[in-house]
Amino acid sequence: MSTMSEDSSKQAQLQQQKQESLDVAFELIATKGLKKGMDYLIACHLLTPSPRHISSFLRIHQSSIDPGMLGEYLGEGGIDGTDKDFWNLIRFNFARATSFVGMNIEQALRHFLTNCGFRLPGEAQKIDRIVSTFSQCYWEDNAGDIHKCPFQDQDTVFLVSFAIIMLNTDLHKSHASGGKIPKRM
Repeated sequence: MSTMSEDSSKQAQLQQQKQESLDVAFELIATKGLKKGMDYLIACHLLTPSPRHISSFLRIHQSSIDPGMLGEYLGEGGIDGTDKDFWNLIRFNFARATSFVGMNIEQALRHFLTNCGFRLPGEAQKIDRIVSTFSQCYWEDNAGDIHKCPFQDQDTVFLVSFAIIMLNTDLHKSHASGGKIPKRM
């Protein structure tokens, strides 16, 4: 009987250590950035350094992560070929957790940008990476459905998605600057 209580005591202690490590990780994320927090979790063996596990962690804990910080992290590109593949897989696994089946491009893009827990970063290259991943997932879910996805290829989905984002950004910037419409010559 004492071995069962010892086992449950050890489990409780391990659970407490895990929670303390998670608390430290979220403190690091809040103060030093998402990369530092993720590196800490990997060093503590609470997270494996695989894109699938990292993206799953981000999905599960997105409510505890600043949306702007998450967007910056998802927009990372990497240094060399292997590093770029690693970041692409993190983005892909994160986006692939969302189904776009049966949505037109506007519905899917709105769903992706409002319900996935991140805010697009300000840097165009990072936006490009995120939109490219969205385009791939949207194309995989809807290619062949002429009513929801009337596009010939994934590149067209990317161009239309990026254009929608840029036009929406321009629209809201003009309203934010006092609603003045620039004069035409």
